Amino acid sequence: MNIPSRYWRRRLETAMTCPSTSVGVNCCQFACCIPSVPGIDFPIGLYPDWMGNLIQSCPEVALADLVIPGTHDSGSYSIDGFKPFAAVGRTQNVSVLEQMHRGARFLDIRVAGGGKDLVSIWHGCLQGASLDAILADVHSFCQDFPNEFLIIELVAEFGRDFSPEQKLKCLDLVKERLGDKIFVEDDIKKVLTTPVKQLTDSGKQVCVLVHNRMYEKFEVDGVDYNEKQIVEKYGFFNSSAWMRSKWHNTREVSQLMEWNLEEVKAEGKKGKFLNNQLCLTPGVAGAKDIANLVLGWGSLQPARMVGSMYNPPQKFSTPLLHTFFQKNADENWNIVMLDYIDLCPALMSLLVGFNFSPFEIVLATVQYGNPNFYRPSMSVTSKVQSHVLRNKVLFLNVGKDFGTNFGTLTLAYRVRDKYYSIVIHFDGSSTIVLNEYNHMQAGSKEIPIADGEEEGTFNPLGGGTVLNWTKTDGTVEFDFDSPF
Repeated sequence: MNIPSRYWRRRLETAMTCPSTSVGVNCCQFACCIPSVPGIDFPIGLYPDWMGNLIQSCPEVALADLVIPGTHDSGSYSIDGFKPFAAVGRTQNVSVLEQMHRGARFLDIRVAGGGKDLVSIWHGCLQGASLDAILADVHSFCQDFPNEFLIIELVAEFGRDFSPEQKLKCLDLVKERLGDKIFVEDDIKKVLTTPVKQLTDSGKQVCVLVHNRMYEKFEVDGVDYNEKQIVEKYGFFNSSAWMRSKWHNTREVSQLMEWNLEEVKAEGKKGKFLNNQLCLTPGVAGAKDIANLVLGWGSLQPARMVGSMYNPPQKFSTPLLHTFFQKNADENWNIVMLDYIDLCPALMSLLVGFNFSPFEIVLATVQYGNPNFYRPSMSVTSKVQSHVLRNKVLFLNVGKDFGTNFGTLTLAYRVRDKYYSIVIHFDGSSTIVLNEYNHMQAGSKEIPIADGEEEGTFNPLGGGTVLNWTKTDGTVEFDFDSPF
């Protein structure tokens, strides 16, 4: 990662916000200067095999037990940026293939007719790639990662021409491309409760859901393609019967979070998939909004709107969506649907990490100041332990949790009966997310504790604190040499 380059790209994108969002300047809202660098640097952004990794350590885990990241209008990345209002229609920067590599396992595929015998991605009046190109990415991903499981919702885009023949072509394409990988049993309880390992071991990697609009005026050659017919012929299921998914239609962050929290409390684990749509909706409510749009102080662009959730509202503060999940981590989240997942890598790591084994902090020390000089270590074990969410993910927003100083954090922790240590150099803008899936990628080292040994010392290097351990009656305790 080239941090200086990313820093200046982010500065440039920030400087261009008003001109590019301003209807007065960019009157056609071309997709120029769409943010591509997250507001918070986070070193790990790819989770291509997280389910496969999970089922090795937790072979009984089922889809109903999981927190599943998803993408809203997944195919909209393919809308040409030089089409008028492309910046309003796009809700993703990266391809469906990269979305899956970044951890998404729910795809919201909006389709309609794209010309004679062609089915295309649509968002509103904007046409994107062919459906076949999107399905090619899905098929490729399933081939490369046979232990991953996807949920795909096919949605007939509102207000677009979509003939019965094109709808049939759409279903045929999905069936042809994904074939035997599709879960076809008409039993929502079975797909929710069967261990993911059992599903993927049997070759099933995709559950296809069909939005209600797909059934409207859908008759070809005298055959009425209703819900029953589509289940029997294709093994695709009515999404309203299999999934709770409510569009909240608001541009207010606090309202969006409040409504999603009410929804997960009321609808979580009710025998269906629950899709929480944490997506803001552009809108204009009056003369003040029009003035703000013209001047660039307001925006119709989803890429700008997500910044109010993904980025710190001020220096050394915590993004609103981070705070939301810190407070509500223990709710029965299932599918969490997001815009622009490349702009929230720390949040994606959190959601994926919610699914893994317990992550137990046993010792945490901090050294403030320049690592090139001697700095005394201080224990912050209790503080760090309080930021382990669901007992599975360490989630620290350093600016808020440790103040604005830079320094070095040394951790000793246990995952599945093994002990590890990691040294993390931070500043006030750092976000730290550690869990069973990513901790080795982040640079952790296993602490060797051999049978028969009763004490030892471990130097994690990298300017971290030297750790001492003792073992009594099978219990390992850690300490460090403190000057206080």
